[in-house]
Amino acid sequence: MTLLAVHTAEKTDETDLLRLAGALEHSSEHPIAQAVAAGATERLGEGSPLPTPEDFTNVPGLGVQGVVEGHTVLVGRPRLLADAGIALPPELAAALAEAGEQGRTAVAVAWDGAARGVLGVADAVKDGSAAAVAQLRALGLRPVLLTGDNRAVAEAVAREVGIDEVHAEVLPEEKVDVVKRLQAEGRSVAMVGDGVNDAAALATADLGLAMGTGTDAAIEASDLTLVRGDLKVTADAIRLSRRTLSTIRGNLVWAFGYNVAALPLAASGLLNPMIAGAAMAFSSVFVVTNSLRLRAFT
Repeated sequence: MTLLAVHTAEKTDETDLLRLAGALEHSSEHPIAQAVAAGATERLGEGSPLPTPEDFTNVPGLGVQGVVEGHTVLVGRPRLLADAGIALPPELAAALAEAGEQGRTAVAVAWDGAARGVLGVADAVKDGSAAAVAQLRALGLRPVLLTGDNRAVAEAVAREVGIDEVHAEVLPEEKVDVVKRLQAEGRSVAMVGDGVNDAAALATADLGLAMGTGTDAAIEASDLTLVRGDLKVTADAIRLSRRTLSTIRGNLVWAFGYNVAALPLAASGLLNPMIAGAAMAFSSVFVVTNSLRLRAFT
């Protein structure tokens, strides 16, 4: 994810915009925030380090706010500014619309009660994402995209990777609502996420899968952590879990069937005690050997 465009309001210096927005975003774990902070640091240069914010607050699903160099700063979705009663001037509203048309995520910036700029951030879809979605479909799963990003960006990404159902511009609690609605339809829901805004939905889903490259909040809320930040590993984890369950069932069927057949023979004296003992040991060896086949999973 990269900071690609910086639009300032009238009488707003771009350096001030990058310093204040970058300082606040640097304290957030969100991927978009990290992209803004990295882009601001790069554009300002090594001679202009980002200041340290005070009273930093994360506003779930909307952005962040805090005090930087004596200014009360808000950075996030345009709705964050709207909720604070801050309107975008025409030039920033046009920049916001332009970002949506270009498939970029727009980040609005305000301080001291006035909108100061709009930042355009974009991220290329990871290689292999479309193949990963196809693998999930092949497993009989129905992929759904839940994102707080704007609808234009979300739908463009969904088309690229092959996802039909999209829920865009949703807050963390709305992600939970979508998960609960799918569960109410009788579906088992697996949620894959990596951000703070995904934590509640990860905890609510029947199976929460967190990317190991994600935030601590997401990892703690999940049932399973995928060490690599690769969506293809999700399909591998599901296939491995299904094969594990199949192996467990096979072991139980063998163990019960073997004992049901052999115990009457041993009890009636038709089996030599030494042969019966060896047969019992063989039963355990078979179960262990069958389970070890999982080590060859790829």
